[in-house]
Amino acid sequence: MPLGNLTQEQSFAFLAEVTSTRNLLSYGIRVVRSAPFVDTTQDPILTMLSIGLEKLYKLTLGLVALDDNGSWPSSVEMRAHGHNVTRMHNLVFLEIGKRTMEATPYVRSLLERTHRDPVVLPLIKALDMYGRSGRFYHLDLLGDAQQSWESPFHYWQEVESAATSDETIQEARSAAIQNVMDGQLWDKLRLMTNQRIADSIEGIWEAIAVCGRNHALGEVGGQFGFEVHPNAVGRQW
Repeated sequence: MPLGNLTQEQSFAFLAEVTSTRNLLSYGIRVVRSAPFVDTTQDPILTMLSIGLEKLYKLTLGLVALDDNGSWPSSVEMRAHGHNVTRMHNLVFLEIGKRTMEATPYVRSLLERTHRDPVVLPLIKALDMYGRSGRFYHLDLLGDAQQSWESPFHYWQEVESAATSDETIQEARSAAIQNVMDGQLWDKLRLMTNQRIADSIEGIWEAIAVCGRNHALGEVGGQFGFEVHPNAVGRQW
């Protein structure tokens, strides 16, 4: 059955894309939370999250256009966004911010949490870099291509640095440094840092889904909010 002004074919495509987005973000976050070592998990994390977040933002921008104009943007219009996750992040949160000016305190608090989260901007920067250039950073270096970006590892270090600004993580870091040979303390620090990063990603995801549930993204956006929400993820293991 067609959704809103979407055709039946578009409706099937929309739901398939929502499912893809939900699964990519969920798996990516799961790996972040459980990752014991950066060296073995960084590329899977960056791949899943950069694609998942790009899809989430493009779906949101498509819903805004559908609500405003009565039709989904053309493929040419969508491709104009490229893989620029930073630009899409700013567009999405500017738009849903305007559309939730009179929303409930709960909805506004989710947006405010994302705006104030010090991990979000370096995280978006890292995913933006990876999506646009970082995937082939070292392959390009092999071909003598001049790189204008830092390596993916550099940008992920910035994300971790932002995560450790939390007071509780700073305390765990201090304890590990003071007892440098205690592997359990370093494992605890890694787990806390990973959890903090995962919470920031999930916060972005949840904020957009809840805005959809609360009618900020039009008629189809209401169903989107329920289908894409983190709690809609089914069994994965």
